[in-house]
Amino acid sequence: QYIVVSSALHFCTHVSFYFTYSFCFFFFQAEDGIRDAQESRGLGDVYKRQCQYSFGDPGSYKGLNMPPDNFGDWYDLVKQLAEHLVSRYGEDEVASWHFEVWNEMWGVPFPDPYMSLYNASALALKHVSPRLRVGGPATMQTQFVGEFIAATSSARLPVDFVSTHFYPTDPQCQTNQTKSNIDCFADEVLAAQKLAAAADLPFFITEYNDGLGDTSRDDASAAGFVFRMVGKMQPLDMFSWWTFSDVFEEGWMRSAPFHNGYGLMTMQGTRKPAWRAFEMLAGAGTERVRVTGVKNGSSLSVLATDGGGGPLGLQLFVANWHRVDAQRFSCVSSKKICAVDPTGSFTDQALCNADCGSPTSEAVRTLSFEVTLSIKHGSSTAPSEAAVYRIDSEHANPQVLWASWGSPQYITKSQEAQLDEASRVVMETAELVPGGPGESLVALQLEEYCAVRVII
Repeated sequence: QYIVVSSALHFCTHVSFYFTYSFCFFFFQAEDGIRDAQESRGLGDVYKRQCQYSFGDPGSYKGLNMPPDNFGDWYDLVKQLAEHLVSRYGEDEVASWHFEVWNEMWGVPFPDPYMSLYNASALALKHVSPRLRVGGPATMQTQFVGEFIAATSSARLPVDFVSTHFYPTDPQCQTNQTKSNIDCFADEVLAAQKLAAAADLPFFITEYNDGLGDTSRDDASAAGFVFRMVGKMQPLDMFSWWTFSDVFEEGWMRSAPFHNGYGLMTMQGTRKPAWRAFEMLAGAGTERVRVTGVKNGSSLSVLATDGGGGPLGLQLFVANWHRVDAQRFSCVSSKKICAVDPTGSFTDQALCNADCGSPTSEAVRTLSFEVTLSIKHGSSTAPSEAAVYRIDSEHANPQVLWASWGSPQYITKSQEAQLDEASRVVMETAELVPGGPGESLVALQLEEYCAVRVII
């Protein structure tokens, strides 16, 4: 497995390079068994001219939006870093990593000077060992994927993979033609993947999540997105959620446990619904099973796998997910319940109701519907029930508990423990009803945004 991380390298002059903090980072990742894709981005203080910092220079975040003054110095920097890494971790280990050049063309536009930066980076890494893997262009919105492939081929530059970023809220999915396409995200990503496949290159999405801006990374909608999209992304070689944790510097630090941060867990370590979705997918087994009957454009998705399951070895990963911008809610204070409101500040009706003073169960009754799944397993001794694990407004959704406390900015240790417990996925059971020969039926209640794992 590969997990994408970003590392900022700090150094002082054009001659002496210091990697102390980077090595601390590499050490802890290596101890945890993480194989990195190293992204060189916004590197600090080698410049003679006035520095241009990212995000208004918040706190200690010193990402730079500008190319180096001297690409020879940059070559030396990357070469020395690679030499130190190989010396410490060994060539075999570092050769399993992926070095990604720059980040979203910040101050380094394509093709120039980006290709000069890529040239210096790639040649420096390959000088240390031809086995070290390097790629790019690490663009936003799948930009310049084809152009990068053509440029590296024309210049005969080494490239071991193609990487880019994409979010469902990116402009390609916001046009009059695409806003109604529930799978615009998948369509755009797979179109870019085909460009890399045509060049016989691995393709990485090294940044994505369920959307920027007003979409929620904190509630069950993110888990539903994960189940739906992972099932569609099989052609990809890497698919990396942005990001691990809400301990995140770009906009500087936030105190509240839930502030719609990009992380899979809060600053205090409470696992969000998307984390739990990935946790369940980690046990998905080894083979996919064919699924039929789900219409194109439906909010329902089903990923079926064989291996690692129950008595029949089957698992179903069922999601109900809509593009979050399709419906918003606000509190009707006189009724203490939330209603559809295009200008509302909530995208999760259950969370809105909790904030409004209404029991969460009202949202469940309003939003849920039943779906019956037919499992054709061919067995004459099928079990009578299935194990079911849910993520929705009332299951594995700690944000609702936090909202019920009045959404405090700071929480106690006891409250941390309660949130951790509320984040856990708990097993329930569902009846398996015999259908035809070798067939079982299972009925599931699905909220508008949910992820449900069924083990049979």
